[in-house]
Amino acid sequence: MKIARLRLHQFTSFEDITLDFAAGVNIIIGENATGKSHVLKLLYTVSESLRRHTRGEGLDGRQGEPLDAIVGEMLRSVFLPEELGRLVRRVPRGAKTAIVEVTWDSGASFRLTLTTQGSLTVEVAGDFSALENAVFIPTRELLSIYPGFTAAWLRRESAFDRTYFDICVLLGLNPLRGPRDELRRALIEPLERATRSRVYRQNERFYLKYEEGSDIEASLAAEGHRKLGMIAYLIVNGSLTTNGFLFWDEPEAGINPSLVRTTAETIVSLASAGLQSFLSTHDYILASDLSLRAQPDKMRFFAFGRGEQAHGVHGAHGAHGAHGAHGAHGAHGVMAESGDRMTDLQHNAILDAFVNLHARERAAFVGAGNDEDQKP
Repeated sequence: MKIARLRLHQFTSFEDITLDFAAGVNIIIGENATGKSHVLKLLYTVSESLRRHTRGEGLDGRQGEPLDAIVGEMLRSVFLPEELGRLVRRVPRGAKTAIVEVTWDSGASFRLTLTTQGSLTVEVAGDFSALENAVFIPTRELLSIYPGFTAAWLRRESAFDRTYFDICVLLGLNPLRGPRDELRRALIEPLERATRSRVYRQNERFYLKYEEGSDIEASLAAEGHRKLGMIAYLIVNGSLTTNGFLFWDEPEAGINPSLVRTTAETIVSLASAGLQSFLSTHDYILASDLSLRAQPDKMRFFAFGRGEQAHGVHGAHGAHGAHGAHGAHGAHGVMAESGDRMTDLQHNAILDAFVNLHARERAAFVGAGNDEDQKP
């Protein structure tokens, strides 16, 4: 069961936008404040709310909660607005209602209506019994802050949103019984080779056991190793499951460029195993590596922009079967275009930054006044 389409109307940064997703990997790029993380958090909220409700699970141990109550609490604890109505896009004339529509490839659908007063209604159609586990990975790793985190989050007000709590709950699950099956072995071993270590949990603390025999507390290990180790452990304990969902905000954060290729390989391997991924990134190496691995209908790139960043995007088509732009109208709404490869995108914040850097390097090292260097 894959997420096929998202439509947003007057939700946070978005005026009116429709995104059609690939069944495998979906990569969102764009400058800051264009809503990349909001899309990931919203899809996670919807997916987990529906899964928990379908299975009779509420939030934080509560049972039998109505769906609208679960969705409302998830929105509050994932986005952390002062009031729920703050998630409605604020424009000069004053939007009154936000609409969120999600459609799955099975034909099942979800519709959320939210007013500026915080009134929330939910409508669903279809069967959600096949909906699998969703995992949201924030920008930072969690192994080093895991000890005592879940208990503290439940007892006290926290600046950490629910995605941090939820993944710590998943990290608290023990490894699956028995030897690793062929699929898990194929996913885990590249991560362990790249970091030369294996992650384990003991007495509610995480450790990395390195090939040379040393066991190091997670808090003392390199951040990139902790992050990839966290992915390996979520595979070991079955949290990243076949036909599940992965929402990963800036996978490259804290990871050495030499390990980015391993990160891309893992993302593609998880997709081949049946997991649908949604990523946001600012990293050229990660985006390019994924683009080189792209297969038709298995991967899609989205470029978000607002105002002049996205001028002319609506209706654009790239060179290699790009899906073109879907999107917001108006000077301040976020717009988007999509393509099967990063090179299909006509408006690319990552490449624009590199072009600008190259121009400044030429100006600094070549010099506009050096006639010999300017000759063809």
